[in-house]
Amino acid sequence: MKNAFLLPLVLVCLSSCNSDPSDQTASTHDTTVWTSYGEPIADLSTPVSASEVVSLMDAGGSGQGLFDAEIVQSCMTMGCWMSVKGPQGDTVMVFMKDHAFFVPKDSVQGKRALFSGEAYYDTLSVEFQKHLLEDAGADQAAIDAVSEPVFELAFEASGVQIADVPEGAPMAGE
Repeated sequence: MKNAFLLPLVLVCLSSCNSDPSDQTASTHDTTVWTSYGEPIADLSTPVSASEVVSLMDAGGSGQGLFDAEIVQSCMTMGCWMSVKGPQGDTVMVFMKDHAFFVPKDSVQGKRALFSGEAYYDTLSVEFQKHLLEDAGADQAAIDAVSEPVFELAFEASGVQIADVPEGAPMAGE
């Protein structure tokens, strides 16, 4: 009789030793709260990191998709752009498509962002660089130091999701 109970117990123990830890999602769950801006993002399953964008564009000539990056700063005037950590530790600009939506003006630095849209290369004029620095709240010396156009990677986002946005993060008009 004791053996009848012992055999199933041994089988359960052995099967749990062979289980894949990635299958055990009940004990580890993600508590990230995502806040959406702009168009809804249909598929969040295959984001491309900002460090992979250049090779994606070199390989296919295009940079359409879902991108994943850490926010460095957002526009302090309206929230119409944000800069994110780029491929070589630099920053890359993310512009909200057609100014159709805005992200928080502050309180999102260091947060993870998923954004759907297009990566592209663009030349930023001296005037536009100065405008971006003014929006970022840069001092006059930094603004005056801009003297040449730059050619750089940028994104146009149609939809953005930001992880763990603090309640009361300031938005345009506030």
